[in-house]
Amino acid sequence: MTYQSEETSPESGRPVELFTIVLGASTFRYTSAEDDVVINAITYTAVPLLRGAFATGPDERSNTIDITLPVSNEFVRKYINSVPGSRAFLQIVRTQRDDVAQEEEATFQGLVEAVSFNKNVTEAKVTVLPLIAAVSRPIPRYVYSSQCNHVLYDPTTCDADDTDPSFRLSANVTVVSGVTITIPGAAAFGDGWFDGGYVETTGGTDARMVISQVGDVFTLMLPFTDSPLGSTMVALAGCGRSIAICKSKFDNVINFGGFAFVPSKNIFTSGLN
Repeated sequence: MTYQSEETSPESGRPVELFTIVLGASTFRYTSAEDDVVINAITYTAVPLLRGAFATGPDERSNTIDITLPVSNEFVRKYINSVPGSRAFLQIVRTQRDDVAQEEEATFQGLVEAVSFNKNVTEAKVTVLPLIAAVSRPIPRYVYSSQCNHVLYDPTTCDADDTDPSFRLSANVTVVSGVTITIPGAAAFGDGWFDGGYVETTGGTDARMVISQVGDVFTLMLPFTDSPLGSTMVALAGCGRSIAICKSKFDNVINFGGFAFVPSKNIFTSGLN
């Protein structure tokens, strides 16, 4: 029987939902069915999974859905100690077990907003925002600040060249301790060269912001979910976001995204004198 005939049948339909989660370079495939499901040569692993109701009506575009998974699940464990450096994408499709053609109908796409854990840390609630709402939400583009508004190395705004050897270091991590890691060769750039920059995995699938760099030792905002010890990491130079640093370090004033000459004196707090 076809998918449509099974879907509309009052008796013979056996619907199955398939969940695909993409986080960086990792893809997780699950089903809430009682056993694994293989569709088009792709296996979806059966897990204890509970999906909240889809929104309908005028709130359909903005209401989140919740997915509950056991804390032992490999995807939610990525969020136990810290938040991954990239945002997870979720797609839900519906199929019929007896559909010979193995047709699939997409029912939901969204971005993971948060992962929270219950008091006993036995379950995790994954909150997902519909994709159409995520891309249509109004976000302020610029603030009136002397500091640059651009995302460092963004090719559409900042346009600093992250492939320039003077801005990047690639080497194996030799020491990992909490939020600090050691990358040999960083000392040659000078202390603070990577402050405000990034340390990312090869291929850029996961990254952490650098709070400070002294010698070869980097202090990160958050630890990596998976220990990078022994793996090759790329460190990218940071920016203090002032027009002076934009000129002296990156020679990129033409793309500076701040308002460099905002008065530093606030007459509403200090008066006119």
